[in-house]
Amino acid sequence: MIETLKSSVLSVCLLSISVALCTLLCPNAGLMKQVRFLISLLFLISLAVPLTDLTPPEDLTQIQNQQAQESAIAVTKQCAEQALYQLLEDSQIHCTDLCVTVHIDENQRIIINKVSAVCDDFQNACRVLHEALGEEAEICVTEIIG
Repeated sequence: MIETLKSSVLSVCLLSISVALCTLLCPNAGLMKQVRFLISLLFLISLAVPLTDLTPPEDLTQIQNQQAQESAIAVTKQCAEQALYQLLEDSQIHCTDLCVTVHIDENQRIIINKVSAVCDDFQNACRVLHEALGEEAEICVTEIIG
């Protein structure tokens, strides 16, 4: 209860300071009314949250974590594919298809599990990809014939 009271008093003090600063800095009365309304709304929320002890449900937190992981995987996959494609092109290896499989382990580390590629130079593509990713990553290269 004491912590809740401290939190509420701190919120009131910070909002009071922000009202005073906005009053000094706002150029016109119309904008000042909007700012005061927003600050009043924040004030009410800051009082209501500690008193009601609202916490997000576990499911919501899990959903947010899962969405963050999926987003991290998608961004990492896209960046890794672009970087590896450029690496192969810089090594004069023409690549028509490149797919990277990404995984997040229990320690929240992003790991590239597998790379599949269709390239015109099988041996050099395997060598370049192994040098870039290490021996742990599974690399599947198919050579373009013709």
